[in-house]
Amino acid sequence: MNPKVRDLYKKLLTVGHDYPLGYAQVRRKVKDAFLKNRNVQGEELKRAIHYGRYILNEMIGVIQLKKYRTLKRRYSQDESTTN
Repeated sequence: MNPKVRDLYKKLLTVGHDYPLGYAQVRRKVKDAFLKNRNVQGEELKRAIHYGRYILNEMIGVIQLKKYRTLKRRYSQDESTTN
């Protein structure tokens, strides 16, 4: 296995622990995607890795948005009760 592919797989699973839909669903989708593209080589492999990194960044963005909304909801309720 290409080291870049393995690194991407590990990063996706690590980020999947905090993903709102749950680790099990992320693991299943990542595994299916990697198995589907296991015979890819050359320039197509580079494109697949690039797309995987894009998905990783999107997942991180969703996680950050969820955390931000949770904090906003938590502290905006506290402010409204004190006023």
